[in-house]
Amino acid sequence: MKAWQRLVFSLSALAVFAVIGVKLHEVDMPVARFVRSFDIDVVNQLGDAVALLGQGAVIGVAFALIGLIGWRRQRDDLKEMGVRGVIAVLGIAAISQLLKHLIGRPRPRFAHGDEFVLGPSLDAGLDALPSGHAFNAFGAATVAAWYVPVLRVPLFLTAGLVGLSRIVRGSHFPTDVLAGAALGVLIGSLAAVGFKRWSGDALPGLLRVGVPLAVAVFLIVWIVLHPMPPWSMEIGHVSAGAALVLAGGLLRGFAGLGGPLRTAGNLALLFGIAAAGGPWWGGLLLLVALLPMSFAWLQPEAPAVSTGAPFWGRLPVWGREALTMGSALLAIAALRFVKGLLPLA
Repeated sequence: MKAWQRLVFSLSALAVFAVIGVKLHEVDMPVARFVRSFDIDVVNQLGDAVALLGQGAVIGVAFALIGLIGWRRQRDDLKEMGVRGVIAVLGIAAISQLLKHLIGRPRPRFAHGDEFVLGPSLDAGLDALPSGHAFNAFGAATVAAWYVPVLRVPLFLTAGLVGLSRIVRGSHFPTDVLAGAALGVLIGSLAAVGFKRWSGDALPGLLRVGVPLAVAVFLIVWIVLHPMPPWSMEIGHVSAGAALVLAGGLLRGFAGLGGPLRTAGNLALLFGIAAAGGPWWGGLLLLVALLPMSFAWLQPEAPAVSTGAPFWGRLPVWGREALTMGSALLAIAALRFVKGLLPLA
């Protein structure tokens, strides 16, 4: 990724996260009111147990032990991961406390209206943004995933559960967790690769994978939390989404290994899923987030599919595209199923 691309895509990523933050803020108080409406001991105890994984002291000790094991066994990779993990925890602690008291946002139990009250404060309870537990959990997951990529999925799923536990326990709003997660990935990646290598080694991956994934998770949350509109209004969205999926599959089939047609096909598939299941602006948000990945798709030598699975590799082109389109249509059906599952907004 060239320097100008990193700059442009970084600015577009900031715009995407700004839109997510504004839209997610609309569900902050509805979610907080819902959390206040129940008090289940099992849920509370489970939330407290999961939250332990986001405490800075726990994570710092874990990284210190990893570094010590690496030193005793002469494993440079473990030793470096432990050192960089401790650096990340210390940096996160300093930045988190600075932002919390500089912003001064009330925690849900101290907020009684939809207004966004901000201002520097050292008072207890006015330190919600960002979520320190989410900050720590996502920062630690980013450092560990850099050194043990095979564990990326469970690491980030665990970090997501930590963030969710803070919402369920009524300690943070959804936007607090979003800010903590985004900052955790940023600081964790800086600690893992260092300032000099960050823009060339870590930033392109974050822009190509991290931003679209964040948009996808946000859209799923949005779909779950908003009530199902009348079918007369939805049929147009579903029909248009299905048509885009079919068009995307055809474009991919004719395109071959890469180039503009395949890029257009990929975008049509993903835009179709988002348009059929989410709000009208969700597809546009996803397209902007996918811009960095689109440049990679333009390369003619880009493989059409993963050749690691023998079954998939043996299928003819149109067989693969039929499975791809079928999977996309199943995704639309799944989004329709969960739409309005927990209509809080």
